[in-house]
Amino acid sequence: MKIPGIGENHFYRPRTRVKNNFTLKYRHCSIAVSSDADVEKECRENLPLIYGEVENRVLSDAVFAESLIPVNGNENDTPIIKQMIEAGKKAGTGPMAAVAGSIAEALFRSVKTPFNTLIIENGGDIFASSREDLICGLYTGSSFDKFALKIKKSLLPCGISSSSAKIGHSLSFGKALLAVVISPSGALSDTFATALANSVQSEKDLENAVNFCAAGNRITGCAAIINDKIAFAGDIEFTELS
Repeated sequence: MKIPGIGENHFYRPRTRVKNNFTLKYRHCSIAVSSDADVEKECRENLPLIYGEVENRVLSDAVFAESLIPVNGNENDTPIIKQMIEAGKKAGTGPMAAVAGSIAEALFRSVKTPFNTLIIENGGDIFASSREDLICGLYTGSSFDKFALKIKKSLLPCGISSSSAKIGHSLSFGKALLAVVISPSGALSDTFATALANSVQSEKDLENAVNFCAAGNRITGCAAIINDKIAFAGDIEFTELS
């Protein structure tokens, strides 16, 4: 079964200077991994287990799979399912709004091999760590593409998630060209990116939308773009790409 929220066109895949770069494909999931350590065997072994936990819940619980609003969990839920449900509650979304970021973080945390840099990208949602600042490009098809997020190493590891009403196939009820959220939690960055994009209907919404998002529990920073306007809040920094 295809899990909603996991894309197939990956023109935005990360370009890094580390020596190990590979793509994992399992079922309907495609994940790019970059690391200075040899983590490929671990990732290939662990992804089916992580994906299977989510898929089992999707197949057995239509409410979990289809709800656009928060749902309740149960005591038998696995950690990744609990994270998705709680992230949905905090952002006001359904749990599947957290799927890509949650899988990215779960795969990251499943790696036991020591590393300095590990970047996992799943459908445009990233969970990463590095001993250096990370530069994360923005793709909007507009003049904003010359800018990138600068993620300070003190904020790592963290999730970096995006949502758009214009780019990609994910469902959005807003009109944002791009909404980006940074959080120590991959699930929260994903659900709050969805919620932020949903809340931007016009340029006049930008400031209130990013301020409300940045005030969320465990949200480091966020930004939203509509037309030729951008607003951001929290601990977020931009740099110009050379």
